[in-house]
Amino acid sequence: MTIPDTIHRMPPQPAGLTRWVQGVRASNAASWLAAVVLIGLPFVAANIVVQRWMPDAGLRDLRNLLKALVLMLAYVAYVRCWERRPVRELSASGAAGEIGAGLMLGSLLFSCVVALLFVAGAYSVEAVGTRDVFGSVLASMAPKVAAGALIEEVLFRLVLLRLLVRLLGVVWALVASSLVFGLAHLGNAGATPLIGVLLGVELGVLFGAAYLLTRRLWLCAALHFAWNFVQGAVFSIAVSGHTGEAWLRGTLSGPAWLSGGAFGAEGSVVSVVLCLAAAGVLLTLAHRRGRLDAAASS
Repeated sequence: MTIPDTIHRMPPQPAGLTRWVQGVRASNAASWLAAVVLIGLPFVAANIVVQRWMPDAGLRDLRNLLKALVLMLAYVAYVRCWERRPVRELSASGAAGEIGAGLMLGSLLFSCVVALLFVAGAYSVEAVGTRDVFGSVLASMAPKVAAGALIEEVLFRLVLLRLLVRLLGVVWALVASSLVFGLAHLGNAGATPLIGVLLGVELGVLFGAAYLLTRRLWLCAALHFAWNFVQGAVFSIAVSGHTGEAWLRGTLSGPAWLSGGAFGAEGSVVSVVLCLAAAGVLLTLAHRRGRLDAAASS
């Protein structure tokens, strides 16, 4: 009896061990464990090393740069070694446009927050710095703010939100990752459980929406950077409880629900409303582009 040619053309079936490895690699639990090992451990080790061997305050920017670099390299290693795909979310193609859009949106959004607080009598300017002062503030604060934005966006959007999308779907992943993002700031000055939830509702959702729109790092990281830089380095408002050098010397006053209290304007109802409105626009654009489908996750 002649064996049909179609049988000869059938691809070989994977061996038992190969099928097991493929199953493990595709499982959610294994992906989380791999992320902890390949991303979390190197990042924690980098933090320990720079704190141990580079304690000088003058090396702050270099410490932050090294930590951000280690995290980015660890993420690339995770995607290439575990997910076995190109790291599209870090591709340089189109990055300039996304960075520019994020910088513009973040700057405009927080400037609107300050304008409304000023009109409401909750923000006042005591002094305006010179051009030289602004240059000094830019050189001093930009590296610190940029490193912080990169680190948080890789951890909370590229890792946490992206993996949660596979597990929970887009809506619940956005909710869960945003709450974790907000509650992670509870150790900051002036933070309360309510502030943590509010921070997740406004900024966690906003930055998450920016990520979902592009499924890449650049828009959400630039938006995060601009929001923090304009807030702290331009308007001298505490960034999640942290203060630093600033171009303007301004103060917040009035009830905490309006001014945000010691935590800064991020705890203000004005920030919550404006950030949610901006997030709604970004999510609408993402929906129209088909980016809210869980299958669109990288």
